[in-house]
Amino acid sequence: MKLSNLSRIIAGCLLLLAVQVQAHSQHDHYYPFYGGFALGFSGSDEDCDYYGYNCDGDDTAFKFYGGKRFHENLAFEISFQDLGKLDNERGSVTTTAESSGLNFSLLGIIPVSEVGYFYGKAGFMSWETDYTRVGTTTTTSDDDGTDFTYGAGFAFAFAEKYELRVEFERLNELDDNFTPGGSYITVFSFGGAIKFE
Repeated sequence: MKLSNLSRIIAGCLLLLAVQVQAHSQHDHYYPFYGGFALGFSGSDEDCDYYGYNCDGDDTAFKFYGGKRFHENLAFEISFQDLGKLDNERGSVTTTAESSGLNFSLLGIIPVSEVGYFYGKAGFMSWETDYTRVGTTTTTSDDDGTDFTYGAGFAFAFAEKYELRVEFERLNELDDNFTPGGSYITVFSFGGAIKFE
């Protein structure tokens, strides 16, 4: 996706957010803004044996995130995510891919109590991957793109302004240079956030 197209999508999301904020009443019992950090692990579920090589798709992942809850059941969220490293071996050549990017998501929220809620999320990630290939020589390259993401989680609030999260995310077809058809990366994370007005 061209940068100009991505900018238009982001602008459209922000415009929609602004309209919803204006339309929503001010009697909410929750703090609308939040920011936090999450740490977990990422993994690729690619069947590398099918393609005739070995791969290791498990690593530490983290993200910084912030958002606006503009309705009891809706929120808009932006995060910077570092997905860690993926490794594969094809004969005598080992390729390492390090991916990171910005994720834009819309959250659908289902409260289950005054302090807890389940949520689902969907959006897109603008990612960049750096490659290092080691064989008889060492070469480096990079790639970037924008792809669909989705996930789900549970959040629990405590001490009024603080929140803990357990989350699953699926990042689709992030990179077709690493494996044919793209790398499907799954991230499980545990995070905490501060809420404010």
